[in-house]
Amino acid sequence: MPYQKIPKALRPLYLKGLPESRTLKQANHLDLIANYKNSAYKLADVEKLQLVFKRHNAYGHMGMRQFWKYNLKTISFHNPELPIEVQRVECETKDEQLKCPCLIKAHLKGGKVETIQAKDKHSDDIMKELIKATNAQKIAHEEIPLVLPKVQDRA
Repeated sequence: MPYQKIPKALRPLYLKGLPESRTLKQANHLDLIANYKNSAYKLADVEKLQLVFKRHNAYGHMGMRQFWKYNLKTISFHNPELPIEVQRVECETKDEQLKCPCLIKAHLKGGKVETIQAKDKHSDDIMKELIKATNAQKIAHEEIPLVLPKVQDRA
């Protein structure tokens, strides 16, 4: 059966509000990388970031996984020279899973290391703690390169 475009009225709820064309979807995804909510910060005082968390999200690791999946992309986008190490631990038994660390180590200039415990925390709370621990500078909205408005102007 050939590809048929779904009429707007028949689109499922999870598709409503999303762009329909492939180009607009790609532009929207690029904009999310550049400007995910409350993640556009410049980490000037940080030499290296280390993330350690469990591969599976049970027992308090879901917030860290969401932070890694969404917030870290934007941090990496605005700090391209910042080395980021991610260590995802594979745990076999329940005891190992309960003991598995879930933390962020921010190696600051001058040799100081700030450790953020992220177990049982939401990704937004983890981001707030990282901002506070590293004295991160918020990037002005005008300085963030957005693709979607430029694509829509052409259309």
